[in-house]
Amino acid sequence: MKLFEKGKNESRKCEPGSLAITVFLFLTILVGILYLALAPKQTFSEDENRVLESFPTVTLESVRDGSFMDSVEAFVGDHFMLRKFFVSLNTRAQLWTGRRDLASDYSKVPAEGGIYYGKDGHLYEVLLPNRTDVFQRNVSGFKIFAEKAQIPFYVLPVPSGSQEQPDKLPYSAPNHDQREELNALQTTLGQSAKVIDVFEALSDKDGQDYYYKTDHHWNSYGAYQGYRALITEMGYSPAEQEDFDFQKASDSFYGTLYSKAILSNQQPDTVYLPVYKKAEKLSQATGNLVQDSIYWKEYLEKKDKYSVFLGGNHSVDIVKNEVQTNGKKLLILKDSYANSMVPFLATNFSEIHIIDLRYYNKDIYSYIRQNGITETAAIYSIKQLCDVLVGNRLLQR
Repeated sequence: MKLFEKGKNESRKCEPGSLAITVFLFLTILVGILYLALAPKQTFSEDENRVLESFPTVTLESVRDGSFMDSVEAFVGDHFMLRKFFVSLNTRAQLWTGRRDLASDYSKVPAEGGIYYGKDGHLYEVLLPNRTDVFQRNVSGFKIFAEKAQIPFYVLPVPSGSQEQPDKLPYSAPNHDQREELNALQTTLGQSAKVIDVFEALSDKDGQDYYYKTDHHWNSYGAYQGYRALITEMGYSPAEQEDFDFQKASDSFYGTLYSKAILSNQQPDTVYLPVYKKAEKLSQATGNLVQDSIYWKEYLEKKDKYSVFLGGNHSVDIVKNEVQTNGKKLLILKDSYANSMVPFLATNFSEIHIIDLRYYNKDIYSYIRQNGITETAAIYSIKQLCDVLVGNRLLQR
């Protein structure tokens, strides 16, 4: 009987170590709950460049179908304490376990590639083979445009950083060769348009880095290489790189690739704004807004610092250079890669009309006639041409 009582008494004892762990876990949970309940809530994550989940409204239907709990889980995931630290820790843990392709989603149709952490602090888009007809439909749209516009048409397909810097990718990392799309453009467009190959010009064989490390865009030096190739093909004399003062505008730029795979020790990019040393007087018209600069410097205080060029993407922009009196008017069909080329192109044209087909719904052929456009160019990243359909906008007349 005494032995039984002794064992019973011992079982009731609480070891100091177990008690400490229990108290720690309890306090951690309590602090986490209080943080979620009382701490100010962000509605937008600058680091991840996305809207954060708000606390859901309780309804009988949402409780019944389970969507309420799904929303609560997403809310907690977006607002828990020290979230950035743990997101960075998760990225680091994946890298430690040998995973190379971060933030990918191969369950989607088509699958989405993620981010490679490369050498020298570079982040790269994982390029996947083209599995849809989007690219071909865009190329077909370009061909129709070349025939209908009846003015010189140039196409500048811009390769991605991982295409141009394969030596910086993780060892033996799979990566689609974008020359496949370049060759398809050249074959399909034939003599109807001039397709410009900038693959060699944008490689880093000369030791110059032409791409941002944390963003998918080319940097200002890469944009100059694109400008030089395009303007030479058009028969103009390019302004020399030495004719521009590349002014440091920000050294704290974290771009779109960083937003997908946050790592605390990632070094930011520097943004340079090219300023022409010779005489020029530029203005930009966007809707009802007209300003005497093509640089929107308020974006340098925001996450999306690349939008310092033209203020981001609009349906129509018109850039004029009053000093250039040759009367030449260029129409650019584009994605955001073209934005950082405009400071260079403005030296060769009196007017540059910039149309983003993702947002433009009017008759582009009427626009060409009404504005006296003399030449046209399509400036797109190859990845954008594979992912986003814009060629259907060129079928209208």
